[in-house]
Amino acid sequence: MAHVPLHPLWSSLALDRGSSVSLQDQIANFFRDGIIAGRIRRGRRVPSSRQLALEHGISRTTAVEAYERLVAEGYLVSSQGAGFFVADSLPEDFERRAAVRTVGHAASGTPRFAKPDMRKYRLPLAPGMPAIDRFPWQEWAKLTVQICREQPLNALTYGDPQGELPLREAITEYLGVARGIVCDPAQIIVVSGSEHTLAFAAERLAGPGAAVWTEEPGHPFERNVLRALGLNPIPVPVDAQGLDVEAGRRSAPQARLAVVSPSHQYPLGVTMDMTRRKALLEWSDATGAWIIENELDGDYRYASRPLAPLYALARSSRVVYLGSLSKPLAPGLRINYLVMSGDLLRRVEVPCGTFAPLLTQLILARFSSTGRMASHMRRMRILYAERRAALVDALRAECAGLLDLDDLPEAGLRVLAKLAIDVSDTRIQAECLAAGLKVDTLSTCYARPPARAGLVLGFASTPEERIVPAVRTLAGILRRAAAGPAKR
Repeated sequence: MAHVPLHPLWSSLALDRGSSVSLQDQIANFFRDGIIAGRIRRGRRVPSSRQLALEHGISRTTAVEAYERLVAEGYLVSSQGAGFFVADSLPEDFERRAAVRTVGHAASGTPRFAKPDMRKYRLPLAPGMPAIDRFPWQEWAKLTVQICREQPLNALTYGDPQGELPLREAITEYLGVARGIVCDPAQIIVVSGSEHTLAFAAERLAGPGAAVWTEEPGHPFERNVLRALGLNPIPVPVDAQGLDVEAGRRSAPQARLAVVSPSHQYPLGVTMDMTRRKALLEWSDATGAWIIENELDGDYRYASRPLAPLYALARSSRVVYLGSLSKPLAPGLRINYLVMSGDLLRRVEVPCGTFAPLLTQLILARFSSTGRMASHMRRMRILYAERRAALVDALRAECAGLLDLDDLPEAGLRVLAKLAIDVSDTRIQAECLAAGLKVDTLSTCYARPPARAGLVLGFASTPEERIVPAVRTLAGILRRAAAGPAKR
């Protein structure tokens, strides 16, 4: 598409200097609304920041920041030396395609029994997804522009294999305040993605063929990562008190590693009590085995106070802590980290291919160090508590007799609802996807034959006004399944 200049805006962009809406917001809203509505066509070159500033009596900085914000949101693209252009592909394009696919599947009456597509994160009830509709785009864009103007040369190099120091310092401060973990930035390694983080730790703590305790039920990706490394995952039961350490001793006393999520276990959502935590640490000390404390989903709690992490309780140095500073914001940032003891870290070689994009590291570090992360998480905790309450109330009202809602977790971004009817949860999942809902299944979390079927339901990414209609759709699917032949 040819890049044709946009006609002069003159009277169409009417800035109100007496409005409570900032001039930058007014400019961004004008272009965004015009692009979405089709009034401003794709590929058109918008006025230069200098031209916009002169014609409308504003500072050039205001114009530039408005444009940079629209670039970050995906509505404009910049070309060095040529200016800013309306993007050929808009964020709304994906949503329209997803809606067309969803309507087509529902209209056909034939559910698609396919592997769920994690990209359908915008569908209601998507588990584990934060409120990306509340992503702080404006603050993020400002920091991006600010850092780019500083021209940090380290952002253009291979960077520190352990991660950029400002980010590791921010993580250290966060862990001390939020988790009670005292550590030094030198003990932290930044890794891109939760799978890579787990693989990095497990590969260095256990040799090929070694037995590894894993939670049963537990996240399937953990078992897949361990098997890919040549390790032998041994499922250990999880009950209301967390991982059953004595059952682990009986089934695999020779295990060299345990992978656990004590603060908020997936999918049950239980918190490991202090007795089990101490028993697990005693087992590690007595056998010389290692513990990976995989805490990627425990940032948000809605009731009781959290217990101290295993890393903080350990007298020895045989616990490696895994966390994420980006998951509370958006998982696509892919900024994860490990915390290791100094003795272990001195024996570990950190390959250059593990780190996350350097510019993202620098932006996230400043986002955290300037207090923006803490403010964002406070806002999100209030929002998530409201959305969680809306989901639980809707489930109790619409799905009575269909779902078992006892023992709902007090943390995280999802709830587990066990099926009270004799039907396959994978069948329900497929029919939900065909109807435009995204849910996960309990049965796929078992390494052995599943003890129970259930649905993992998210609330964080679903606005409150969409929760009740989504639950009513789910209830209709469950009632139709209950009325048909039993399929387990």
